[in-house]
Amino acid sequence: MTTPDAAAWADALTMYERRYSIVAVGPRHHEDWVLDAAALLRRETTDPRSWKSLDFYEEDDEEWSPDRLVPFLPPDSGWRSRLRNIPRSSAEQLLVAISTNWLDVTKEPDFEDRRPGLEEKARVLLARFPPPSAQFFTNGWYGAGDPPDFYLPIAGCEPVSEHGWDVGLLAVSDSELGIFWSFDAT
Repeated sequence: MTTPDAAAWADALTMYERRYSIVAVGPRHHEDWVLDAAALLRRETTDPRSWKSLDFYEEDDEEWSPDRLVPFLPPDSGWRSRLRNIPRSSAEQLLVAISTNWLDVTKEPDFEDRRPGLEEKARVLLARFPPPSAQFFTNGWYGAGDPPDFYLPIAGCEPVSEHGWDVGLLAVSDSELGIFWSFDAT
């Protein structure tokens, strides 16, 4: 797939309209991508292409302040250990799974009907992080299998936020870093 344009990217983000989600992309400046992730999570960087992002915390939200990583916890040495490297095929499934109401495609009554469209949107989002340099990481646990199959129920997670349950994808390329994260808002 070719790199998407701003309109295709914005259309693909509509898959997260029914979720408590954050999608943001920032520039990659450091060999250690955790430094770039920290800057993105602290909102110190913006999308280098000025494309649409999603953030359930609005800037006028009383809980938001520039000194908080709302809702993320500060990236530290333990932060990286909560993330597992996954292949691109699993990253596509994960982007679809975290767009569903229950973060579980097996609970979506209309999933098979919606699946082709959701998978296409996931491919558009991933096209911004081209092979062979792109790497993908998640904090989600999955059942046995290699590669991980996120169309099976996500068994758990190691939260990287102030919420008790969050699952997401961190996409890292040579020039950009993206976060695609969904939260249990209960």
